[in-house]
Amino acid sequence: MIRGILSATTAMRAQVLNQEIIANNLSNADTVAYQEDKVTFTSFRDVLMHRMEFRSQPVPVGWFSNGTVAQDIVTSTETGPIQNTDNPLDIALPPGAYLAVETPQGTRYTRMGDLRVKDGYLTVSGYTVLGINGPIQVENYKTCYVSEDGTVFAGDDEIGKLALYSFADGADLRKIGNSLFSPEGSGGNLLESPSLTVGALEGSTIDPVYEMASLITSLRSYEAAQKIIQAHDETLDQAINRVGRV
Repeated sequence: MIRGILSATTAMRAQVLNQEIIANNLSNADTVAYQEDKVTFTSFRDVLMHRMEFRSQPVPVGWFSNGTVAQDIVTSTETGPIQNTDNPLDIALPPGAYLAVETPQGTRYTRMGDLRVKDGYLTVSGYTVLGINGPIQVENYKTCYVSEDGTVFAGDDEIGKLALYSFADGADLRKIGNSLFSPEGSGGNLLESPSLTVGALEGSTIDPVYEMASLITSLRSYEAAQKIIQAHDETLDQAINRVGRV
């Protein structure tokens, strides 16, 4: 009975994390280029049970699972829908491409394309965008726009070119927050001839209806594990009290 309680407890803990991830997905349904997170599950440390007999070797009786745990959080590599904005600084990146940005923790990567000019530099989500030759500086009084090949113009002057990178199926990237990615291994491959969609943004990959259905399923699994614990607790209580009276 104690093992049953432990098994159900691990299942409840896994579903709590699952619900947190789903809730975060829902809150970012309108975030530019947000990529969905999913929790993967696995059984936790299956052990071989033995029957103990007096003055004899233990006899194997089968395997016992200690329950389900969250194994990993996987980020989708799918591309969201393209939404026209007619803003010359809005860009939608090709599938598998990432912009390089400068953060206090070093270079990070993002698929967000809502570029803005801030403090004389081209930025996205508050981070300085890195071009092929470093940060792209813009004179505030000039109109800035981006061409389809990633070249950045201020007025009639070419002031830089966006540095876009690709990674092997996203396997080398670790998600940080909601929009940034950090390379786990070596850096990405610089795209020499990127093809951007200018005047448009990539939407979120989140389907709110699907996420709500997943949230309900997770809640039902949590409640089922909770009822299992209650049943084991009642059985254990009866066993202790009744056996004690006998």
